[in-house]
Amino acid sequence: MNTKQQNQVTMYGAVLRFLEEAGSPLMTIKRIATGRAALAGLVARIGQTIAAQDHTTTEVTRDRQAVKAEAAQKAEILRLLTVALTSDAALRGELREPLSRVVKAKDADLLAYLTKIDAALDTLAPADLADAGYDARVRQTLRADLTELTTTQGAARQIETGTSTATATLPELLAAAKETLETALDPFVRAQELAQPELVRQYEAVRMLVKTAARRKAEYWGTAQYGKPVLVYDRREAGVVAPTLGNRSGKGLTLRFYTAVSAGAAPAPGQGVVVKHKTDAHLSDYSKLGAADAPYLLVVLEQVDGEGRWVVR
Repeated sequence: MNTKQQNQVTMYGAVLRFLEEAGSPLMTIKRIATGRAALAGLVARIGQTIAAQDHTTTEVTRDRQAVKAEAAQKAEILRLLTVALTSDAALRGELREPLSRVVKAKDADLLAYLTKIDAALDTLAPADLADAGYDARVRQTLRADLTELTTTQGAARQIETGTSTATATLPELLAAAKETLETALDPFVRAQELAQPELVRQYEAVRMLVKTAARRKAEYWGTAQYGKPVLVYDRREAGVVAPTLGNRSGKGLTLRFYTAVSAGAAPAPGQGVVVKHKTDAHLSDYSKLGAADAPYLLVVLEQVDGEGRWVVR
């Protein structure tokens, strides 16, 4: 999967998370709920395709952290599938946490959550799973990882990965997800502009495709306007612990970076870090940007005229 495709998948995940959390009032509209379920099913299939695509049989060495990371990836596929298909609101609540957060928890908590996701799959109808493109190999390999995590204590070991071929190509699935977003979600969310303008604004923020550099270290960039907060990323997904905030705007233009609990919120007076043009601000954490539990990093241009250009890495 190339960088552009990864950016697409990240954006689709951000949209699903928003509609599951802050944007949940929009889910009372049947067409939006149906569109989200369709997108979630495609995202799950994309994850399955990535996991199963053309693996050749080989021996590789994995330590415990690698097993945990791979188990979390497979479990996230099954979690999204379960949340999209189940009619049990309580179960959706139990599975609300993405694995990107839980994987850093204590081993006992992670194993309990992985086991809960595995068990939750049994509550779904086989026909619904088949319609969603469920691949049983994802669950099988997750259970193998669970066994490894239960019986090993960190020593590196040899494992085998089997040969498998994806039933659908990644570009086809990404194209289907893009069409679903544009036809089954966008028009119905935007139709709520007068009734729920703040939620529509937040949806547009998370729905924006953020660009990242094709390099090992994550890098995000884009443009900013006066009075229009721009979402840089969701901290829970980006994995950037100590951000460097850069301003690549023209002379005299300053940018204000800050964190917020919603994806389209404006900064409070004096909140955040102001970065002058052609300079960078290196932070050890997000404490100077806002509340500790605020998940979204945003940026806004301070001047009325001009276009701001920002980069975060």
